[in-house]
Amino acid sequence: MSEDSSQEKTEQPTAKKLEKSREDGQVPRSKELSMAIIMVFGAAFLLLTGDSIIDNITEMLIDALTIDRALLMDTQRFPSVLLSRLVQGILAVMPFLLLTLVLALVTPALIGGWLFSTKAIGFKANKLNPLSGLKRMLGTQALMELVKALIKFLLVAGIGYLVVVSQIDHLMALGQMPLGMAMAEGGMILLWAFFYICLSLMVIAGIDVPYQIYSHTEKLKMSMQDIKDEMKEMEGRPEVKAQVRQRQREMAMGRMLDEVPNADVVITNPQHFAVALVYDQAGAGAPVVLAKGQGEMAARIREIADQEHVQMLRMPLLARALYFTSEINEEIPEGLFVAVAQVLAYVYQMNAVIPGTAPPLQPNPEVPSDYRYNEDGDVI
Repeated sequence: MSEDSSQEKTEQPTAKKLEKSREDGQVPRSKELSMAIIMVFGAAFLLLTGDSIIDNITEMLIDALTIDRALLMDTQRFPSVLLSRLVQGILAVMPFLLLTLVLALVTPALIGGWLFSTKAIGFKANKLNPLSGLKRMLGTQALMELVKALIKFLLVAGIGYLVVVSQIDHLMALGQMPLGMAMAEGGMILLWAFFYICLSLMVIAGIDVPYQIYSHTEKLKMSMQDIKDEMKEMEGRPEVKAQVRQRQREMAMGRMLDEVPNADVVITNPQHFAVALVYDQAGAGAPVVLAKGQGEMAARIREIADQEHVQMLRMPLLARALYFTSEINEEIPEGLFVAVAQVLAYVYQMNAVIPGTAPPLQPNPEVPSDYRYNEDGDVI
C-alpha cells in the first residue's frame, strides 16, 4: 500500500522539474487570452481610426478604378502607377497590421514568458500513435476545448442578438438613407457589434488562463519516489555537493555571528583573529567559545561586538591560542583556564567600575608555551 502511494503523482513539481519542462518548451499557454487581447485592441483601433482607414482605401480604389485610356496604352508608366496604388493601399492598413503584429509578439509573454525551444518543434514519433491521438481526442483537454467552443458560440450569438435588438430602429432606417450615409451607419453598427463580441471573448480567456496553469501543473506533478530520485541525482553531482556545503557553512557562520552579542568578551589579534567568549558564573563549567574567525570573519565579529558594546581586548597570543585550539560552542582547553580567568576577572571588574573611579589595570595573561601559535597555526 505504501509503495503504491509513493508512486502517486500528488506532489508539486520541483524547481528542477519546472526548469526542465521549460527547456523542453512546455510552459502554460492560453491561445484564448492572446486572441482576445488582439481582437479587443484591434476592434478598438478600428473604432478610433476606422474613418480615416476607410477614406484612404476609398481614395485608393477610386484612383485605381478610374481608368485612363492613355495610361493603359503607356506600357512604361502603367506598372509604376499600379505599384503606387498597391503601396497606397498597404499604407492605409499598415497601422492596423503593425498593432496586430506587436500584440501577437507581446501577448504570449503574459503567461509562461517568451520561449524558443528546438525540442518543442522537433519530430516526436509518439504523435503518430493512433491510440495516443484517440486518448487526446477523448481526454480532459478535448472536453475543455468543447466547452470553450460552446461558450464562444453562445456569447457570439447572444451579443449579436442583443445588438440587433438594440439597433433595430437604426437598421430599419438604413433603407431610407442615401447610400453613402447608410453604408457609414451600417459600418459603425457592425464595428460596435464586433467590439462587443471581442470583449465577450475576455470571459473565455478568464476561464482558460487558470485552467491552462492548473493543467500544466497537473501534468508536471511528481510522486514521492520521483522527488527522492531527483534528490539522489542532485546530491551525487559534485557542484551540488559543493553548493550544499557552502550553504551549510554560511548558515553556521550566520548562527555563530548571532551569538556574538551574548559574549562577555572578544579577544582579538587585533586584525587577523577574533574569539568571542562567554562564561556562566552560576554554572560549574569552563568558559565557552561562542564565535571565532580569521580575516573577514574576524572583522565581522569585531564589528558586531562594537555595535553591541561587548568588551574587546587586544591580546594576540591568547587570541591565536584560543582560535587554533578550541571549537565553537565548546569549552576552552584546560591549559588556557588561568589566562582566560584573568581576562574575565578584568572584564567583570570593568563592568562594576563606578563612574569617577580609576579603572583596573588590563592584565597581561601568560600563555603556556605549548599554546603559542603564529598566524599560520604553527607552534612557536
